[in-house]
Amino acid sequence: MKIRRFTGLSVNMLISLVLVLFGHAMTPRLGTSSGNGNPAIMLLIPLIILFLVMVYQWIRLFQDVRISVGRLSLFVTALVGYIIAGYVYQLHRLEIYREIQADAFESKFGYVDWSHIESITSGILSIHMNNQFFNWNTYFMMLAFSLLLCFLYRLIQALMNKKRATPGKY
Repeated sequence: MKIRRFTGLSVNMLISLVLVLFGHAMTPRLGTSSGNGNPAIMLLIPLIILFLVMVYQWIRLFQDVRISVGRLSLFVTALVGYIIAGYVYQLHRLEIYREIQADAFESKFGYVDWSHIESITSGILSIHMNNQFFNWNTYFMMLAFSLLLCFLYRLIQALMNKKRATPGKY
């Protein structure tokens, strides 16, 4: 039964990775025009569904595993730290990407239009941002966040069970 659950989770993770890499591949080349719209946004719908299923799969996988409240707290803290570090890293990569876009713009047109660079590297609607939203870092952050929700669920469940087991003072 555990093998079946792990296999289902692995398939979900693989499909999610393929969708993330497909979204990354939809980023236009540097210095090119992107047209109107961003079709990669549509990948968010199946990714959100797969994410929710992944949280459920993690919960099912760990449901019979006994983990102490202290360890659950440690896992939650470590995962929150990882997600924050991944977010900070992603912000750093965005600044580097803006510089790369500026260099490509300057080599093509002879000057840098920072308002244009800011407009194409801001928000999810720009197709130029696909490589910032769909990459290995964001994929691993998604996995970490799904695991975090699983462990938070388990932690709350353990604390509620502990509270029921110890009668309150009157």
